[in-house]
Amino acid sequence: MSNRTADLDLTGATEAFCARLSAEGRSPATIAAYRRDLALVARVAGELAPGIVCRAVTAGLLDKVFSAGPVTESERGPRSAASLHRMKAAVRAFFAWAVEVGVVDDNPARSIRMQRLPRKLPVFLTAAEKKRLLKELKGRTDFSTLRDRAMIEVLLGTGIRLGELAALDMDDIDLDAKHLRVRAKGNVPQVKFIKTDLRTLLRRYLAERRRHGRPEMEALFLSNRDGRLCQRQIANRLAHWLRKAGIEKDLTPHGLRHTFATHLYGATNDLLVVQRALGHRDVSTTQIYTHLVDGQLEEALERL
Repeated sequence: MSNRTADLDLTGATEAFCARLSAEGRSPATIAAYRRDLALVARVAGELAPGIVCRAVTAGLLDKVFSAGPVTESERGPRSAASLHRMKAAVRAFFAWAVEVGVVDDNPARSIRMQRLPRKLPVFLTAAEKKRLLKELKGRTDFSTLRDRAMIEVLLGTGIRLGELAALDMDDIDLDAKHLRVRAKGNVPQVKFIKTDLRTLLRRYLAERRRHGRPEMEALFLSNRDGRLCQRQIANRLAHWLRKAGIEKDLTPHGLRHTFATHLYGATNDLLVVQRALGHRDVSTTQIYTHLVDGQLEEALERL
């Protein structure tokens, strides 16, 4: 181990760790989350042991970091179980990397225990709410609304993630082949089937998109200033149309992915089909949708 590597502080090592994640193709959002959690760990550790370097971090110091109270202005009370779980996961991944590259000799995070968090049921649209939302969009003919409708129906009709939607280019849509191409988690390419009514809508949108947008712009979905719509702008557009439709649920674009999966499972009763449609590696990740549909069944039985 070189002296330079051995004397790395937590902040410097965190940047090197994030560079590795970037080289592995991890998403910018994932890397930002790791950087944020590890920066908080470094800050608390630095207060407990000023000037500490990575190789001096012990399991006992990490225990003190995790049991520390609020350390930022945004923290009003004890950390939630979810934030503590995420922070521990970040520290475990960080020190596994630190051992691998020789920043530390021993892994002080080896003894960290991760408790399984209770899985929250995701928020999604019922069939009636989905119909109301689409009815609100179909009642207008301007280009911005057509764009928003196309975005929302792509999310509802394919189950892709918000980041995948925002990254779509014109060349990613092949209506003749009935599919669109996305770069999924881990930068893995995936092909999603486009059903007939969604192809019809996209064909109409593409014609208008070519007429309204600059030809050199690759982005499929453009802002009113002819730039690529960012994820926050897309989320804001969905929130706007939910309000217009009188739907008061706190639903994010990811909630449309949950809506897609829930309705697909309800229609097929086949968890493996939903797994394939969502691109989940492990079917256990998909199993939550069985509980959602069981809940709908219970509500229906109550109304008999």
